[in-house]
Amino acid sequence: MEISYKDGYAYVDGYKFREDTDTGYYLSTKKIGSSRKRLHVYMWVKYNGEVPKGYQIHHKDEDKNNNEIENLICMTKKEHLKWHSENISPELAKKQMANLEKARAKAPDWHKSKEGLAWHKKQAENRKGKRFEEKFEKECEYCKVVFKSKLQRTRFCSPNCRTQYRRISGVDNIERKCVVCGNPFTTNKYTKIKTCSDDCRIQAMKDTKRAMK
Repeated sequence: MEISYKDGYAYVDGYKFREDTDTGYYLSTKKIGSSRKRLHVYMWVKYNGEVPKGYQIHHKDEDKNNNEIENLICMTKKEHLKWHSENISPELAKKQMANLEKARAKAPDWHKSKEGLAWHKKQAENRKGKRFEEKFEKECEYCKVVFKSKLQRTRFCSPNCRTQYRRISGVDNIERKCVVCGNPFTTNKYTKIKTCSDDCRIQAMKDTKRAMK
């Protein structure tokens, strides 16, 4: 074996790596190049060059104490996450669920804390800068007027144009049964129309007056 292990440390090529008891990964005790390296990443880079952007190094046998190059594979982040979700052990799943429940219980207090409020304020400022300062030139899908919007997804220049577009396109149409003649008819679901024609509407009004006498 190329790597030797002793008392929570791993040694290879004159470098020393300390085991992180929380994650199980080994991290170099000093910088290798410009930064400290995890042992499995160091071994991959040593034999294959830099890890491509968007890729991660995976232990084939899931043993973080086995960092030999034969046990390592380079995967996309999506592939790596999918593999772990499909092959997670019952023990680890139970541990992750316990940690999640613990985090959920603490979340409300954190969001109300000084740090939490500061975080929310910063997120709001970031969204405002990105979302509301930019303006997009759009063409109204109903009246075809060119206008500027603060949101890229805006389709209409006004609420009235949006309403008229939906009415004409029939996107909100439903089928109802006439309360007078019983025939089916199509109408906008937001209206209170209950009759299929003017004749039936007039008849419905007469029936209502007759019932009130």
